[in-house]
Amino acid sequence: MVGLAVSLSELVLPGFVILFFGLGCFGAAVLAAALPDAYAAQVATFIVVTLLSLATLRKMAMRVFVGKSEAAPGEERDQNFVKARVVIDQDLAPGQETQVRYRGSVWRARATEHLTANTEVEIAGFDHADKSCLILKVLKPS
Repeated sequence: MVGLAVSLSELVLPGFVILFFGLGCFGAAVLAAALPDAYAAQVATFIVVTLLSLATLRKMAMRVFVGKSEAAPGEERDQNFVKARVVIDQDLAPGQETQVRYRGSVWRARATEHLTANTEVEIAGFDHADKSCLILKVLKPS
């Protein structure tokens, strides 16, 4: 039951890591059904299954769920994001990360310059090293 709850929480939280803890819970539950008194073995199974699934499946799953860029190098993968506006709820220093809501989804976002809380800012694009992280900048007057 805990494994299912942990796995489903991935739908609410960004980062695509929690699913692997759910797999670890399932592995430990299978062992608990077979050996109910082997607590140390259950904990070890949880740790091993979590780490192995994280190491082997995360990169593949990120390609499937995040996708690959079809744009040429240097271009943004989705021009709909660039120059879109979002509101941040905390002050951000350059390089600091937060979460923003854009088109009904929660995105990780990083500031390129100092941003003030409760202000509308502009999406400048995606982080080149992490395509699931937006880059934010001060909204320039038009």
